[in-house]
Amino acid sequence: MNEHLHKEFLKIVSEMNKLNIIPLLLGSFGLEKVTNKSWQASDIDIYLIDEEVLNNQYEDIQKILIDRNYVKSLDSYRTYVKDNVEVEYKSFFEFQKFVKIDKEKLNLIRKEGVQYYLPTLEQFIEIYSSSVRDPKRKGKKQKDAKKLKYLKEM
Repeated sequence: MNEHLHKEFLKIVSEMNKLNIIPLLLGSFGLEKVTNKSWQASDIDIYLIDEEVLNNQYEDIQKILIDRNYVKSLDSYRTYVKDNVEVEYKSFFEFQKFVKIDKEKLNLIRKEGVQYYLPTLEQFIEIYSSSVRDPKRKGKKQKDAKKLKYLKEM
């Protein structure tokens, strides 16, 4: 696991928790937490489960990242970059259009002084099953297929 990414994640989530925001961690970095295997994660994909948080606390979240010296990416509305670390926060509601996972079954992680949600192994299988079929992820299809195969063999 990328230790630098892990430390950045903890610092960001700690600040979010102070605002009563408990995010969902997805992507390769989230997968690393579930599988205890390195997937060469290079970014942090944070999803906000409560749509009200996304709509009403946008400036608070932006401030957390800017205070940590992240700079808004020109490529994406909700992407911030610092020292080759990219943090993107997204809507869980929008994610649900891509793959249906029951938010009530997400694992609430309370560890290292922070709280965040992680998908279960079964939910990650659903996520990566959808990913390999998604034409928008064509460039990542091979990596997604490798992750899916590993998950199914666990």
